[in-house]
Amino acid sequence: MDEVIAILNQIRPGQNFAASKHFFDQGVLDSLDLTELVAALETRYGVFMDVDEIVPDNFSNLAAIKTVLARKGVNL
Repeated sequence: MDEVIAILNQIRPGQNFAASKHFFDQGVLDSLDLTELVAALETRYGVFMDVDEIVPDNFSNLAAIKTVLARKGVNL
């Protein structure tokens, strides 16, 4: 999970991602950040996110990101 937090910190430095319950509702990330996050996760973990998976709820917090990556076979 530290690698995911590092990716998030590259996108939006200075945010407390571990404490955030919903990155998008709380204004921690926006839709442009979502595309950058998906690209970074795909590159780092060698996975491909289907278009229907790229929705804010799948990347809304650390637990949601862990779940979507687990569906792709990534064990964090």
